[in-house]
Amino acid sequence: MSTNPAGRRPTVVLVGGIYHADADKVLRQHATVVALERPSPADIAAALANADGAIVRYPHLINDAVLDGAKGLVIVASSGRGTDSIDVASCTAHGVAVANNPGYGTVPVSEHAIAMMLALSRNLISSGKALRSGGAWDKRTQLDVRDINGRTIGIIGLGLIGSEMTRKCIAAFGMKVLAYDPHVPKAKAEALGAVMVDSLDELLERADFVSLHAELNDASRGMIGEPQLRRMQRHAYLINTSRGKIVRQDALHKALSEGWITGAALDVFEDEPLAEPSPLWNLDNLILTPHVAGLSGDALHDLAESAVSQVLQALKGERPKHLVNPAAWDAARTRLAGAA
Repeated sequence: MSTNPAGRRPTVVLVGGIYHADADKVLRQHATVVALERPSPADIAAALANADGAIVRYPHLINDAVLDGAKGLVIVASSGRGTDSIDVASCTAHGVAVANNPGYGTVPVSEHAIAMMLALSRNLISSGKALRSGGAWDKRTQLDVRDINGRTIGIIGLGLIGSEMTRKCIAAFGMKVLAYDPHVPKAKAEALGAVMVDSLDELLERADFVSLHAELNDASRGMIGEPQLRRMQRHAYLINTSRGKIVRQDALHKALSEGWITGAALDVFEDEPLAEPSPLWNLDNLILTPHVAGLSGDALHDLAESAVSQVLQALKGERPKHLVNPAAWDAARTRLAGAA
């Protein structure tokens, strides 16, 4: 079944695969699919040269290098919420529409962040190691297990996930929530039951837990470095389920090694995939997960369905629901008409 207005069957490239088989099946009903599992930039460029649409999965990149020869490309959709893999400005300059899939990671990412907070505060990793090594029963009071009820959490970034994190922390644990987000009015924080602080430093100095939920941009890139980690309380924990480049990894390694803070948990990293082996592996006070916070079964299905539906929308000449670069839409439609 064709999706192109003139009846031509379009070609869609899956760069790095797709999150769910159901969405893949739907896409194949309407388009010729080229699946690139572990492509090089040259592989991506070659495939896009004959493509009408693409869905890209992090960390593969859609940028000038692969777009220059993609003369018929109409739309690129992110496989997830973020557009880290897509140079949006370059796509706009080339007349290519970009779509993302907001909202689907809100519940799973907030749950993952809370799981990390509980694992840190209850010292689950050290407790398990102590039990397996023997003699744990005589050392139970030395495992530094802490309650989170009534503690103060600082949430950086009060978007969908940060807001859900706020709701859960207050409702489930009676936590005091400090929020920092220069793009959000204080009234929003107050409506959620949080206190919006005026500066990042104030949040870091007051919080027992700091949970990152900010977008990656020029302002947030590297915003948690050595000066910020030194402002945190020694008993505090840092949790990052947002974007790896927000935290300076070398500074965090130093902070955990030298005891500036008690512990941390990372689901995201400065460079992904994380190098194997990594110096981070050697830190007993650091929990690591491989960028899986938003990848629950339900979320994978919904993300893939959203990406496919938007690509198919665009290839029928319909504006995608979550168009990231509206300025490119007219040019993208012109490309579509030219391909027909």
